[in-house]
Amino acid sequence: MASPKRILVLGTSHGGGDWPPLAAVTMGLHRAGHAVQCFGDPAIAHDCAAMAIPVEVGQAADALGALMARWRAAGAAGPPPLREWADACWPAVRALVSDFRPDLVLSQFFTMELARLTKAACGLRWCCINPAYYFGPDSPRAFEADFVGPARPLFRQAMQAVGEADLVLHGTDALFDPPPPSLPRHHHHVGPLMWEPVSEEPTFLDAPGAPWVLVTVSSLPQPEEMTLARTALQILAAFPVRVVVTLSAGHPRDALGAVPANARIEQFVPHSAVLKRSCLLVSHAGHGVVAKALYYGVPMVLVPWGRDQPGVAARAAALGIAEVLARHDLTEPQLAAAIHQVLGTPRYQEMAARIAGRLQAQDPVALARAWIEALLETT
Repeated sequence: MASPKRILVLGTSHGGGDWPPLAAVTMGLHRAGHAVQCFGDPAIAHDCAAMAIPVEVGQAADALGALMARWRAAGAAGPPPLREWADACWPAVRALVSDFRPDLVLSQFFTMELARLTKAACGLRWCCINPAYYFGPDSPRAFEADFVGPARPLFRQAMQAVGEADLVLHGTDALFDPPPPSLPRHHHHVGPLMWEPVSEEPTFLDAPGAPWVLVTVSSLPQPEEMTLARTALQILAAFPVRVVVTLSAGHPRDALGAVPANARIEQFVPHSAVLKRSCLLVSHAGHGVVAKALYYGVPMVLVPWGRDQPGVAARAAALGIAEVLARHDLTEPQLAAAIHQVLGTPRYQEMAARIAGRLQAQDPVALARAWIEALLETT
């Protein structure tokens, strides 16, 4: 292993699946013997405590969600407030840099402006963990096809900010996300960076019975997406399966209507625990849950709802492991046909199993750590 270094991690729980890939790398660096110090909000502090990693909660660190909500309510006019949040957090981070004396700053997507500010002010090297696919210059897919709504200005801002990072690690597989021939030399695909809070697997998953189907909506709720969960429940009631629907605290459970006898509604169940036992994923196409389905060899029916989810769904469909419905095509007959197609056609399961074998032979966290250590050893 490279000589131990001091690494400052800038985290935020806002952004749904943006934090877990950074958490996976943070834990990997900590276990490898590097001195890791986190800056984040109370939810990050809770996760870091479980990982035995020191964390400082700045007074402004928990304000990002409110700033983003205000920006979206105003029609996403003007630049996203990531720099405004970074400026508010900067005094606490500057003091932390002075005390901790890090060799490198490690960020996620939503903390990129704070990391850019820290790099510029303190002369630190910066590694940014992109939780999903490459979206920079010369991407094989059109930007407008991959991103919708307020995600577009966010990711355009990211293209500019991340351009200043010394290292960018993409938490996805290069087979899933074929990189352009002109991929910048400091960008690297490392594979799915999967992390979940420590918890016991629910015993109900091992009860004898029909195979499981996992139905997900975004951990950061999106407008009207409960339509997807409600429609999936109604259709799957007629299938010989058992269903787990996971909701966050922000999702209105009563929007599901009557819950069929073969379904369970859970606020938190580790997705990996369900997918290990599943024959199908029906999902909004968040990259985190799609990556887990790929890892466990589970075919999918995806209805991308917003943000970067169209790009995730298109990549899954291109691999032959998913059927994709556009959001405006979500009807009971259309979703039922897609579910019948995936469950009734062996090639989906066969392709998913091949991809799972590829991913399970990799160690994305170790590869990410190796790239970070290589950067730290350069002069």
